[in-house]
Amino acid sequence: MYPTQNIEMEYGQASTTVLSADPKSLGEPRISGAGKVELVCPNGWVQSAFYFSLLAIPFFQLYLPGTGERLGVKRVIQGLMLAAIVSRPRVCLRLLPVALCWLFAYCCLRIIFGLWLAPQYWALWWPNSLELLQFLLPWTWLLFNVLHYPRFREGGLWAFVAGVSLCAALHIVGIGVTEVDNGAEGRSTVFEQNANEIGETYGVALVALVALGLFRETKQALRVLVFPLALLTAIALAKTGSRTGALLSTVGIVVLLPQTRAFLPRIKRYVILLLVALVFAGAMYQIPTVLKRFSSVASSDVTQEEARARMVPVLWEIFLRSPVYGSGPEQYQFELTRRAMPYLADKQQLISAHNLPLFLLAEMGVIGFLIFAVGLGKALAAAWHSRLGSCGLLPLAWLLPMTIAGLTISCPVFSPLLWLAIAYALACADPIRRQVGFRLGVQ
Repeated sequence: MYPTQNIEMEYGQASTTVLSADPKSLGEPRISGAGKVELVCPNGWVQSAFYFSLLAIPFFQLYLPGTGERLGVKRVIQGLMLAAIVSRPRVCLRLLPVALCWLFAYCCLRIIFGLWLAPQYWALWWPNSLELLQFLLPWTWLLFNVLHYPRFREGGLWAFVAGVSLCAALHIVGIGVTEVDNGAEGRSTVFEQNANEIGETYGVALVALVALGLFRETKQALRVLVFPLALLTAIALAKTGSRTGALLSTVGIVVLLPQTRAFLPRIKRYVILLLVALVFAGAMYQIPTVLKRFSSVASSDVTQEEARARMVPVLWEIFLRSPVYGSGPEQYQFELTRRAMPYLADKQQLISAHNLPLFLLAEMGVIGFLIFAVGLGKALAAAWHSRLGSCGLLPLAWLLPMTIAGLTISCPVFSPLLWLAIAYALACADPIRRQVGFRLGVQ
């Protein structure tokens, strides 16, 4: 006999519905009702949507040539998600977390403010708002529900690091690689992605690899595999020269240090962390692009590349002009580019805010800032509670560094990495009723 749990009672509603699961049966539960048995386990469509979407994170920007960015990796994932939801709505849509409701409200309000305050800049704010609405938010919702099946948590991490490792290998051998700024700083990227964005992906994957090496349930053969994959990822990260990626990986690994029930005993844990740290340091020493960029920040010579320091007062001034509801989505970019990086304005290029709070305040004022902050705050609280769950400190090791980076040097609102971290934090929180807002009556 395996443990049973009344899932309806867990969410505060009396029922005779019972969930029974064998922890060794790949986490496929069954619900038994009066006179019938209904399967609520993820089928092939759900598994394909889940694993492929995580595997393909480094390749989200790939599209078929000649389709005008209409047919690519994201479209395939959306098709798989639709098939998964139609075939197993009880698996994909059963639970709706409160945090995701707040973030959905932010997305809707951004569209409303865009139509009201910045209709002339429709071509700028509509594409990323639509991506939030039709891809990132539904994807996070699906991940959140599927991750309630324990076997998918570790499997999803392996899918994610496998995709990133493949991308890193292609980056190292030179397939799809382009130089950044004509190789002036020795930086490179892959598949025409922004070097900082792919660098952040490498950094987040490095934290996931360390966590997989520390999990008690990881098989020894897979634990050994962590080190070559970490070396591969660290070398690719060094090639991007991304300071944000280096910070995400460093802070994330430090967060993994404390004792949790999900991790190995302390001595084994520290040995693994030391070996991964040596691998990371060796890659940075051999390819010192990141270190050179950190040294340029510490120097007193502020160049055009370090013009981020000039963004903060400009964004703050824009916010003060309309503190309640902001100036509208993307409207701040013209003034920010003209005043902080005029050489880009001459080239008719626009820059976005590299600071999450100022981005929210400049676009949507205090209203938008508070709505997004409540959703992100609930996700952070869930990440803290999830330290008691099967993923240990990993959700916190992802989400906390991203939040710190957002407060200082980045704006991850439209990054799939932020939404991946939110999904893991909400799904792994313990107890579950801390973060489940609604139970939907889907059949």
